[in-house]
Amino acid sequence: MNIGKPLLTACVTAIAATLLFTWLPHAGWQHSANRGDVAVFRTTPVVRLSNNNLVDVLIATQLHERLNKAEWNNGVLSIDMRVSTIEGRPAIWFSDVEKLIRVSFIQLENVKRVLIRIIEAQSEGDALLAAVDVRKTDDWLITELDHLVQADPVHDELWRKRLRVSFTSAWEKRFGPVSGFTVKPSSISQQ
Repeated sequence: MNIGKPLLTACVTAIAATLLFTWLPHAGWQHSANRGDVAVFRTTPVVRLSNNNLVDVLIATQLHERLNKAEWNNGVLSIDMRVSTIEGRPAIWFSDVEKLIRVSFIQLENVKRVLIRIIEAQSEGDALLAAVDVRKTDDWLITELDHLVQADPVHDELWRKRLRVSFTSAWEKRFGPVSGFTVKPSSISQQ
């Protein structure tokens, strides 16, 4: 038998198949008009919170303080923010509160209420310092949310009411009594 001709045909076929498979990734028909990232690596903003993406949303928020617990249940996002006894200041804590409120009510469409507890880690056990309760139905979210960045809920009674901030005796023991100026909208009538 003459083995040369079938062997030559097999070698040519193998080389042709190798060249074809090498050429396929570069074929014009495979690439669409969008020559961007592969879909696996492209980030898409989350618009609905679920137990499956809760951690991803909170990590993407880039908070200063550590979260001790996060729970998502029937439109209510409950978060325990653990703060240090040595480090940390209320301004930074409320900056994180602002970020959580912004993500919950601007980016996410299915959050109805955000409950945030600020908990201080102490040697004798954790102590609740303050709690925040914000609801999607709050009117100020539409008109005043951009001002929350500069707000001082510790000293500004209007922002304490808007955020429904409750301070505990542990807060007063560490920072003193909560008091400050009152800001009330003026009622100037134009004539």
